[in-house]
Amino acid sequence: MTTLSLACGVQRMSRLILFSFVALLTISASQASANIPSPNLSSVPDAISLSPGTRFTANPVGGYTVHVEGPLGPVSGSFVEVEVSPDADALVSWCVGNTKPAPGYPTQVHPLLTGFTDANGNVSFTYYGGGCLSLNDFAGATFVAQVRADGIVLDEPFINSPDAVDATGKKATNGPQRRCDVVSLVNTAQVSLADAVFHSRPIKLGLREPCSKFSPPFNGSVSVADATFLTPYIKLGRKCTCQ
Repeated sequence: MTTLSLACGVQRMSRLILFSFVALLTISASQASANIPSPNLSSVPDAISLSPGTRFTANPVGGYTVHVEGPLGPVSGSFVEVEVSPDADALVSWCVGNTKPAPGYPTQVHPLLTGFTDANGNVSFTYYGGGCLSLNDFAGATFVAQVRADGIVLDEPFINSPDAVDATGKKATNGPQRRCDVVSLVNTAQVSLADAVFHSRPIKLGLREPCSKFSPPFNGSVSVADATFLTPYIKLGRKCTCQ
């Protein structure tokens, strides 16, 4: 091989490496400019807390806000899906709508809620029902619920509620499965004495109990804040008719 041929080969290889590097930079730049939702940058609550009936003002129970963030900041117009798995959906006491107590609440749509994020990257949903399906004792599908933004999985939260157990003190995951209590021949999701007893121990001892945890961090110990959010539900015995 002549010196000239060798030089030409090296030159071609250098151009190929340069082309590949430029292409890689172009792909990275286009992904960044698209502001693709990032699971690491987005903020998704680890628990979907269900309100068994009308919600209380300044109480997070029943509300669920997803914040979608990308490498360039909040992602506006992102299509967000919050899906409850079929196995979990069958165990939740979803509410039938009612106008009382005011302002009332709608019949809960399930198992899938969708919406688009606003200019700040936020989208909010409301959930009405009862039951607790934590990752510790749910033996159904691979997830209880799944949150996606533009098809990208952001998180897989669990489900809880002030109405964590039935009138006998059993969760829906403690077979035989029983989604709702029967009150005056009507299937009902209600915060009863059994729920008060269930929640009292983790509140008193500051235990880690997903079913009683309504404020972040959701993998932390039950706190005074959680007790505060629970109190009006227990005191007024909030309830709704089950679907």
